[in-house]
Amino acid sequence: MKNFLMSRSPIAGFEKSNGHGRKQAGYRAVGRQGNLIVETSKAASEEKLRELLIEECKKQDKPFGLIFKDISGGFTFTGRQIPQSYAVRPIIVYRVFTDGRPDELVRGADLIGTPLVTFSKILACGEKREVFNGTCGAESGGVPVSAVAPSVLTAEIEIQKKETSPDRPPLLPPPGYKGRKK
Repeated sequence: MKNFLMSRSPIAGFEKSNGHGRKQAGYRAVGRQGNLIVETSKAASEEKLRELLIEECKKQDKPFGLIFKDISGGFTFTGRQIPQSYAVRPIIVYRVFTDGRPDELVRGADLIGTPLVTFSKILACGEKREVFNGTCGAESGGVPVSAVAPSVLTAEIEIQKKETSPDRPPLLPPPGYKGRKK
């Protein structure tokens, strides 16, 4: 990571803002994502990421790892008054077993955690980048965001059970959808 998203509030060690103050009407502006493009200097194929996931699970003596295929959005808290945290709402999650059993669909899992801790656990990134367009909620309200990022393999991530039972995903993709495949 090279920099932080900054509003007009100064941050120690940075001479000036980089102009990312955003807000919903009626809220106070804070440094927020608009269009985020994530790049990596060492990209791995999806097959290699899967191999690395299984290796890491075995190294940690865990029977399985999780692959998150698609998300619907999430929210974050980055203010100073409350602990910094995030939650991401996955739509499609698979359990990948280290013993070679077929992948298993998982329902009712949310990604949660502390942003800087999660970033410090990144082991590898994929070659192929995907686009996400949605709304991100935070202390400055809900704002539209776009992200272009590769798949990311982390050594560890926090998962929590969804608050309510998950809706069943649609059986067919939307017309014209050419998104991710299993």
